[in-house]
Amino acid sequence: MTAKVQREWRRALLYLGGLMGPLGTFVLLPMFPELRSTYGVTTAQLGWALWCYLLPFSGFLLVSGTLGDRWGRSRVLRLAIALYAAATAGCALAPSYAVFLSARVAQGALNAFITPLLLATLTDAAPASGIGRIVGRYSAGQALGQLGAPLLGGLSADVNWRLGFVATAVIGAVIAALLPSIADARSGASGGAPGGTSVGASAPDRTQGAVRQLRSLLRRPMLLLAATTLLSAFGPVGVVVLVGLSSRDVIGLSGLGAGLLLLGGAAAGMAAAPMWGVVLDRWGGRNAAAAAVAASSALVVMLPAARSAWMLAVVWCLAGAAAQMVVVSLQSLASVAAPQNRAGALSFTLSHRFAGHAVGSVVWLPVFAFSPTAAYLASAAVGVLALGTVAASGLDTVVRSVANDTPS
Repeated sequence: MTAKVQREWRRALLYLGGLMGPLGTFVLLPMFPELRSTYGVTTAQLGWALWCYLLPFSGFLLVSGTLGDRWGRSRVLRLAIALYAAATAGCALAPSYAVFLSARVAQGALNAFITPLLLATLTDAAPASGIGRIVGRYSAGQALGQLGAPLLGGLSADVNWRLGFVATAVIGAVIAALLPSIADARSGASGGAPGGTSVGASAPDRTQGAVRQLRSLLRRPMLLLAATTLLSAFGPVGVVVLVGLSSRDVIGLSGLGAGLLLLGGAAAGMAAAPMWGVVLDRWGGRNAAAAAVAASSALVVMLPAARSAWMLAVVWCLAGAAAQMVVVSLQSLASVAAPQNRAGALSFTLSHRFAGHAVGSVVWLPVFAFSPTAAYLASAAVGVLALGTVAASGLDTVVRSVANDTPS
């Protein structure tokens, strides 16, 4: 195998690592009725199964990228993915809802040390003009997880919902076994990030360096990017949970049927992500993000009118693709907004994305139980707020300044 082929193979496996987060998050969406039956909980209480995963995920993402660079990406990724697989097995074996929620908390906290470090490793060596393509391909790997999760969850729901978590744990264990040589090949034998503080640096120097890196995240462009990400996830990007409920409780599909329907949106997102990366490089961050948020919000408005399985499937395919365009746009902006702390910027932005998902899971499910239409329309309205933060952000200035190697 030539050196070029080896590099491409290692990079492909890094892209594949992106599926772990979506698998853990979305595998339970087609199995809501089965979870309600097993644990004797309501639809509103099922929101906590998402909240317990997403809130610690978003909280640790505030610092996980920076800490991962300090402690060494390779060793952090190996340990985090292995423990993530163990926590997922805990979900499968949970005898009560309280134990299930505890395992979900562990899943979310550990995934915070996986996603940003994988993406930062991929984008470290990429030129600014090609960042969009790299992020688009990585997002396609995430979309593969979103594609596989509902199908896996739906199949499991029709047999035994616990099997979905068993399969996810096995996938995590395999990736953990493959990852060491991949991460070391990019970041060096020590596992540290390029440009990071050396292992031999004194403790005060390391602490001061970490503080400087964290302060780089508190600039106006980063804060507005974070606000846009949070609002988008709370609003139109997060409606996959509502679509999963609609497919089971409104349309009356089986677990497999709901999984296949959700898979359509994930497949459309996976297909659109690399192409949208090219569009993003040509249009610029603010234009691409605004167009994606507007399209996603408009399509969410159409979802309440979908009263048949085929109509819901068609609208969801379009909405799923638009939601993935939002994700690609915002991740691409995060990857260039703070080049001196790229992993930290990515984790900071991802933190706000999943905080939005966490809040949405406990806000929209009770609203859905009262009125599905109200839940969809309110989600779309939040997207309008995200458009406002994009328009006021100056995010294109950040992209141009990085591309031209001038201060922002």
